[in-house]
Amino acid sequence: MSQTVITILNEKMQDALLHDFDEYLFEEKSGQHAGHYRGFLLNSVFQPIFADELKTVIGYEALLRTSIGRSLPVEAKFVFRYIDDTGGLILFDRICRTLHLLNFLLISNERDLLFLNVHAGLLTRVDSHGMIFERILHSLSVPVNRVVIEFEESCLEDTSILKRAVRNFRDRGFKIALSDFGKDRTSMQCLWEINPDFVKLDSAILYGAMNNEKIRRILPKVVGLIQEAGSEAVIQGVETLQQLDLARQCGARFLQGYALSRPDFSVPGFMQKNTMELSRCA
Repeated sequence: MSQTVITILNEKMQDALLHDFDEYLFEEKSGQHAGHYRGFLLNSVFQPIFADELKTVIGYEALLRTSIGRSLPVEAKFVFRYIDDTGGLILFDRICRTLHLLNFLLISNERDLLFLNVHAGLLTRVDSHGMIFERILHSLSVPVNRVVIEFEESCLEDTSILKRAVRNFRDRGFKIALSDFGKDRTSMQCLWEINPDFVKLDSAILYGAMNNEKIRRILPKVVGLIQEAGSEAVIQGVETLQQLDLARQCGARFLQGYALSRPDFSVPGFMQKNTMELSRCA
């Protein structure tokens, strides 16, 4: 099936791509897709985002797992940094997004959202943000509004670049998430101006609230402020049952973290495994 899908992509994207996808993407025996680039093996894992008192999965955040061969894991951040330094970041990012999309389609239903992280280096090197990926989505008959593009607000000193990228993605129909909110130099002004669909609170806030009464009192107010601004708050980094209890009390509709489900991928058993993990938290 993978080769058929990749062949379709090659045919429909011929005028926009400098390379064929089948140079980099292939199908594993398990049925999932994998990739390779400059000696690195690329795989997708997904972490669900839960809503409605943990009864519903609204989508999945795609995360990259990289290794040299199949036995030597390498941090994905190192791989991105290496490719950023040596050139080829735009093509590498395109390969990763397409890899995640193909795997997402194996595990998701037609209502699920795909959350994709954007490398900060791309924001200054691409003018028409999302144009190629929009065409990739169309070639696979996937609505653009099922994809949520995640930005780290603290990743750029010049917020005007971030705002331009957000505007470009939003004009094409993508949803927007501002991630790691509360980390480093968070700007409330940026929240008003960007008006993201989702705001993912930095995991350090929840961790701090477990040990600091002042942070624990403020957390529901931060969630309320985000909601009043027109965004949905996502509490991420929920790693223990105690943190889960606290996250449930703060008023956020959406939760994500190891206590609910670890990032994983297994075509036959992915949802069954997450359902079993979730039942232990109920």
